[in-house]
Amino acid sequence: MSKLGVLLWRHIFESGDAKRLATQVQDLSDLHIVRDLPYWNDGEQGHLFDIYELPGLPDDAPVLINIHGGGLFASYKEVNVNFNYEWARLGYRVVSLSYRRIPETTLWHQIDDSMAALRYLKAHAAELRLNLDRCVLTGDSAGALLSLFSLSINSSEKLQKDFGIEGAGIPFRAGGFVSIMLDTQRRDLMSAINNVVTDKSDRGKPYEKYLLDPPRLLGEAELPPLFLVTSAEDLIGKDTLKFDRLLTEKGARHELLNFPKGSERKLVHVFSVMYPMYPESREVFTKMDAFFKEA
Repeated sequence: MSKLGVLLWRHIFESGDAKRLATQVQDLSDLHIVRDLPYWNDGEQGHLFDIYELPGLPDDAPVLINIHGGGLFASYKEVNVNFNYEWARLGYRVVSLSYRRIPETTLWHQIDDSMAALRYLKAHAAELRLNLDRCVLTGDSAGALLSLFSLSINSSEKLQKDFGIEGAGIPFRAGGFVSIMLDTQRRDLMSAINNVVTDKSDRGKPYEKYLLDPPRLLGEAELPPLFLVTSAEDLIGKDTLKFDRLLTEKGARHELLNFPKGSERKLVHVFSVMYPMYPESREVFTKMDAFFKEA
């Protein structure tokens, strides 16, 4: 599909999210929020992050870093505000990241953005009051894919060399992946991304094979314990089930929470991110939080 087609999908995604968020306005008087901090000070909207926390939160509180979804081509960090508010209310110091989007950039640059953000957080942990010894990384859909790349590169000197991207040096204790978009060469509605995740600058590079087939990362990475979430009504739920199978074959510590078809409401793709007030979403928060605390 052409870049114009991807931009059309962006309009559809963002219009739907805007309508949803307009109905989910919250009283935020219980939270301390700092918005639009730059991790690269270049004026780029995709290079900003937010911090959410309860007032008076101690310096040693656990840290949750979140990378939003959007098919790699849509949205910025604001699309995940309600998800991040809930984690802040659970006692985490939450950092929400943006990154640049395809087709204006490529997947390699999005990974570079994510890693640059993590390196910035590491370098400025003291002033930002981030206890990175108690840190987890979360993402949904395309954000879960970027989280997988970030955790993998962070853990592997070989991958750092292949990608030409420096690690962050953050000892992540766990990861939380909601409805991961695992594959970038797709045969479903998301096939719009197939021809724009890479460009000619990626041809023949050591990292190209990972961009086109992300499960290859598992052969090089040492991942922390992972908590996976999907549902029977998740339009790309097969990606999470595939990832679960690959992690099981590797013997990697992980847990899968897979919801059946909802009896009272549709449990759609990333429902716990979009509708954190659902009872099923509360179950996601409770079980993922327990998994993080055990890790």
